[in-house]
Amino acid sequence: MPGEGPIKITDTEEIAICTCMQSNHWPFCDATHHTTGGSGPEILKLDKNKTYLLCSCFRTKNRPFCD
Repeated sequence: MPGEGPIKITDTEEIAICTCMQSNHWPFCDATHHTTGGSGPEILKLDKNKTYLLCSCFRTKNRPFCD
C-alpha cells in the first residue's frame, strides 16, 4: 500500500481518494470498501490546469497532499 515519494496528478478535475486503507491502488479508491465494510472515498475536486502531488507514505500533515 504505502509507496515511496509523491504521486503526481495532472490534467484531471476529480479523483477518489481511498479512506478505508484497503485499496489495491493506493492512494486511489478501487471500491474495495464495498466488500470490507470500510468508509467510502474522499472525492477531490481539482483545477485541471494545475499539478498536484499526493502523499503515498502516510506521513503528511496535509492529507492527501504531499508535504
